[in-house]
Amino acid sequence: MGGTDAALVKAGQDWKTLYEAGDWAALRQLYTDDAVLMTANQEKIEGADNILAFLQRLSGAGAKVEFRFEPEEAVAKPPFGFVTAKYRMDIAFPGRDPVVVAGRSYLVYKWQDGGWKLWRDIDNFAPDVTAADFAD
Repeated sequence: MGGTDAALVKAGQDWKTLYEAGDWAALRQLYTDDAVLMTANQEKIEGADNILAFLQRLSGAGAKVEFRFEPEEAVAKPPFGFVTAKYRMDIAFPGRDPVVVAGRSYLVYKWQDGGWKLWRDIDNFAPDVTAADFAD
């Protein structure tokens, strides 16, 4: 696929698969060392290792997390590319009602070492994206 728009979409699918599998070592390889995560209601998280520690907090507390992504736009212009996507995150802790979070992501990738690496991840709550937007 190389540096194409489709390769950016696949990078997001790979992220989802690895996150849900809890394959943190492989997930780490999808980030640049200087990656930044800016997600709703959180301080900015800098550095791939710090991002991975943040991402592990839910599963580390016993939650099962499932993601759904619906890419809206993908543009590959190496050395950078971006994807905008609707997302839904279902979080289930044993013995508790599930929590559903939905919004939009803006993902900036950097072409590095022959592949797309996540460089900037900005997530927000968007009034035009709800959990009901995702077909079961």
